[in-house]
Amino acid sequence: MLKQIPHKNLLFLLFFIGFTWVSHAQTITIVKDGAGICPGGSIGLFCSEPDIVDYTWEFLRPAPTGWSTLTGKTSSSISHNEIGKYRLTVRDINGVVKISNVLDIVGLSNPPIPVITPSRNVTQICQGDSIILNTTIQTGYFYYWSFNDTQLVVPQNEAIKLVAKKAGKYELLIVDNSLSSNSCSAKSLPYKLDYTSTVTVTIDSLPPFCGLTTPPKNLTASPSGGTFKGTGITDRTLGTFNPATAGVGKHEITYEVSQNGSCPSVFEKRTFTVSDPKSVITTNTGKTQFCQGDIATLSAPAGMKKYEWFLGGSPVGSLNKLDVTAGGDFQLKITDDAPCSNTSPIVKIEFFNATSVTTDLIASVCGTEHPAVPLRGTPSGGAFTIDGQFATTFDYKKLGIGSHKVLYKLDGSLPCLQGSSEQDVVIQDFPKPNLGDDILLGKGNGITLKGFVSGRNITYAWSPSNNLDDATIANPLATPNVTTQYSVIAKTDLGCEGKDTVNIVVYQPVYIPSAFTPNGDLNNDTWELNGLEVYPNPEVQIFNRWGNMIFYSQGTYTPFDGTDKGKNLPEGMYVYKINPFPDRPDFQYKGTFMLFR
Repeated sequence: MLKQIPHKNLLFLLFFIGFTWVSHAQTITIVKDGAGICPGGSIGLFCSEPDIVDYTWEFLRPAPTGWSTLTGKTSSSISHNEIGKYRLTVRDINGVVKISNVLDIVGLSNPPIPVITPSRNVTQICQGDSIILNTTIQTGYFYYWSFNDTQLVVPQNEAIKLVAKKAGKYELLIVDNSLSSNSCSAKSLPYKLDYTSTVTVTIDSLPPFCGLTTPPKNLTASPSGGTFKGTGITDRTLGTFNPATAGVGKHEITYEVSQNGSCPSVFEKRTFTVSDPKSVITTNTGKTQFCQGDIATLSAPAGMKKYEWFLGGSPVGSLNKLDVTAGGDFQLKITDDAPCSNTSPIVKIEFFNATSVTTDLIASVCGTEHPAVPLRGTPSGGAFTIDGQFATTFDYKKLGIGSHKVLYKLDGSLPCLQGSSEQDVVIQDFPKPNLGDDILLGKGNGITLKGFVSGRNITYAWSPSNNLDDATIANPLATPNVTTQYSVIAKTDLGCEGKDTVNIVVYQPVYIPSAFTPNGDLNNDTWELNGLEVYPNPEVQIFNRWGNMIFYSQGTYTPFDGTDKGKNLPEGMYVYKINPFPDRPDFQYKGTFMLFR
């Protein structure tokens, strides 16, 4: 029998049922980061729903417990290690409660444990030897070799084996790379490799062998029974080292001892030095005789550790070179890095007074018209050359213009009896300035006069200096107002002179009309040439368009009136040629004008 529910309680029940239905309708999604959980591992669960303020992760446990909250798991992502079903309940910023989908997390199994199989059933190898570690490769797995817990770089296509050369611990890690795996892995048992014990070999050291004539010595090494090898060894069993056989230098000697078993022989090396320094005094000239005032530089062999110079038995220096300015008996003792020493024989150094060589002075001149000069040098016995050619006289005409080197050289058996004297004799040509032909210059204009001549240290003097910007330069600017004759004197540093003159003819410019109108109105009826009247004998020619001369005038110019033989010429363009100086056809006015009526 149903019990009647009070009206107030009925309203509350309906509200609760409605609220529960609305809340459960709000769902969210959670995802996992792998296929499942590897033995001893965990899995990550994630929710990317925005605007969430509370997270409650739950795990489904056996009845009667059911869904239970995971303690401490209150963020959008968790990591957990239990196999089973998970869900998430959240509350957003609006207070709405949402429940996620259920994720069923399965347990995964580890891949098979890999096995390391050595190519030889040993755990010890000789130093320098190696062994191959093999394994079996299965599809769907990655293989990673490690040595002493450090992963080695081995390509996957080569991971089936590893060449082991060092003593230590080798391991192999296998990782499942299938899509249904969560990279579950397994590690092999360690394979430990050691070195076999080795023999320790030593060779006793010896002091350096000073001199190739030093008697041979037997080298001492341990353990006994080995073999000696190297340059200078004359008995490989006794280890006899002969400096004369080895020669000067550093020689590496090897002592080799065989080991038991398959391990290679062991050996030790030691370097022995053979030194045979030779003390030799050399000079900067290769001779032992010098002129007074010179410095004789005595040199010792390079690369020595110690130098000791002696003069008459007394020490005078400790460097590899010794500068001396006075004669005497010198001796040198050297010591190298070995250290080995050697003393030189006595070297006698002598100094002599030097001879002064001079020649008579030969004058530098202008031109070649001068008598030949005999060549004289002091002291006699030497030979003269001029420009490298043997000569006995200085012949100005034969040698010609230019600078000539005169050398007198005296050869002797000793340096102090050798010498030379030289002088440069200059034969200068007379400068030849060329100012050219007379110059026509319009009044009020200027022109640069070109007086430059090639040569060294040339000076210039122009006259008159009137209307020149600088009367002392090669190419001055001239601006005369009247016809003027200019002259220039060019002079070399030896006083050789040359002169030339030029006339600058200053002329009055002629005004030439571009048109005129011979129509009888008394205004511009003739072709006037203002300025032409200053010329004594000017020539005027006028041509029609076909090149026929229709007017000619020479001397005093009668203005052209536009007629030819009394007949009026037609309007149009006419060509003119005006020669102010008929004997200077290069100076001419040419152009055209128009005739209008």
